[in-house]
Amino acid sequence: MAQVVVGTAGHIDHGKTSLVKALTGTNTDRLAEEKKRGMTIDLGFAYLTESITIIDVPGHEKFIRNMAAGAANIHFGLLVIAADDGVMPQTREHLNILTLLGVTNGIVALTKTDLVNDDEWLDLVELDISELLEDIGFDSIAIHRINNLTGEGVEGLKSDILSMAENYQSTSSSPQFRLNVDRVFSKTGFGTVITGTVQNGSAKNGDEIEILPSGIKTKIRGLQTHGGATVSVIAGDRAALNLAHVKSSDLTRGTVLATPDCLLSTNRILANISMTNSTEWIIKNKQRVRFHIGTSEILGRVTGKKLEKGQSGNVIIDLESPVAVAMDDRFVVRSYSPMDTIAGGLVIDPKPLGKWSMLRQRSENLPIDPKKRFGYLIDEDWKIPKTKTNWQSLFFISNLILDEWIIDLHIMESKSGILYSESGLDRGKKDLKSYFDESYENNPFRTVLSSDGILNQLNWSEAWFEIVMKTMLKNDSIWEEKGGFSLSGYKPEFSQKDIEELGKIESILTQSGFEPILLKEITEASRFKPKRVGDLIHLLFAQGKVENLGNNFWLNRSNLDNVIQDIRDYFNSNEQLAVADFKQITGLSRKTAIPLLEYLDKKHFTVRQENMRLKGDALNG
Repeated sequence: MAQVVVGTAGHIDHGKTSLVKALTGTNTDRLAEEKKRGMTIDLGFAYLTESITIIDVPGHEKFIRNMAAGAANIHFGLLVIAADDGVMPQTREHLNILTLLGVTNGIVALTKTDLVNDDEWLDLVELDISELLEDIGFDSIAIHRINNLTGEGVEGLKSDILSMAENYQSTSSSPQFRLNVDRVFSKTGFGTVITGTVQNGSAKNGDEIEILPSGIKTKIRGLQTHGGATVSVIAGDRAALNLAHVKSSDLTRGTVLATPDCLLSTNRILANISMTNSTEWIIKNKQRVRFHIGTSEILGRVTGKKLEKGQSGNVIIDLESPVAVAMDDRFVVRSYSPMDTIAGGLVIDPKPLGKWSMLRQRSENLPIDPKKRFGYLIDEDWKIPKTKTNWQSLFFISNLILDEWIIDLHIMESKSGILYSESGLDRGKKDLKSYFDESYENNPFRTVLSSDGILNQLNWSEAWFEIVMKTMLKNDSIWEEKGGFSLSGYKPEFSQKDIEELGKIESILTQSGFEPILLKEITEASRFKPKRVGDLIHLLFAQGKVENLGNNFWLNRSNLDNVIQDIRDYFNSNEQLAVADFKQITGLSRKTAIPLLEYLDKKHFTVRQENMRLKGDALNG
């Protein structure tokens, strides 16, 4: 049977701890102050069976933060209500916390029935409880009447808990290990030990693990579950982990343990907040409130539209301390002062990036449904698409779930694992076409655009550029040219003046012979403006009439071809080429010979070996 964690909930002095002791034989009030005051202050733990843990939580309003930490690690709720009091403030608040965290199933214990000798009163209390459960949305399989003096009703309650647990099957949305720490202590001979309920994935002895938000990495050197040693734990297990080479001060309640590098710490999240139907509080823009995320309590501010009772909306949350959260994690919102549970939340982006204006727009439009949100983000972030692995990590889901979403939403995947939508591809093609049109309008002679220039202007990832470009090359809307790409069918229109000036630039390059010439020298010789010279020479380059040697050196293409042929002839009778030999062949000075030699090396016509050159593969062509 899968391990199950049941958590108590209820008003102070309604008998939660006594009931846990009656069920398990364990007094969960372990602290001296708890025993002295007769009141639960912190979380207590007891075992009903080898597979069922009961977490006892404090009922006093001052210790709601501890109750919320316990509720973050449970599967079912055990709502405890005293028959003589009936539904009280913390009864409702605890039930709100359970349901806001997604715990919507469990069982009710109506305790202290020995103090009420009136069956009609008990019936009325049960009716009141049923209305409360229906109003808040908690599904209880039964309401058990418990006589605290005789123990009557305890066995029936225990039987129902066993039945409820037997039918439960724990599921994990992600294969990555994650656990919210609810207790930290140091044990003589062992060192630092933490406890918590495994939220996702699995872990075994010897596994490396990351402590978040600190980012400290350590190893598991011992595992226990239900008081016994084990070699591994899986999602749903109540676990104790003995950690190597860390101090207990490195961890605290609220710390998250996870597979290394699968979660990031953040101070900002996008979330959907749903106000309770009973609160009188209003969340206003920039409101400071308390967030119970996992087993931690963090202060932060909410940015978004005003939210009142029963309303919900997407917001930006700026936290005052870093926290490690995953997509679709649930949390509880409580007012700053006086403290009251006012809302529940759902993380819809755990690591939002971008300008504030963009974040506000995204927070307003992000869908609540995870699959729809995935589709929205694929479309929204089309310029810098993520890999399948990146998306799996961001949503903290299994490959199986992601594959289902990809099929349902007709998402496309490149050979490199990049995911994109058809609409994203259409936008990419439209943007690229617009970039060519705009470039040609500004520089009509620069028909060939380099990939680096396009990437710099469009601010795309290289992977996305390759996908869009390959698609447009395939349908012939773009042509691949020497040095870059051109828009198919584009031909610049030349005036008589253009033709004459183009001829002058070509003549200057032809007259330079084998000698590379700097762009500034061409400008001086032509007496044209630098921009005009740049436009004309790039047109000659696109036409294959000149070659860019690098470092602003240019050479007439036919002259370059003659140099290459001379080098080919030289290697027919020689194995090595010295700089002096190259200078003699070309008649160049060292100043211009070196740039030309480096170009020949780069294009594999020659291969540099110390101060000599050998014949390159390109000379065989």
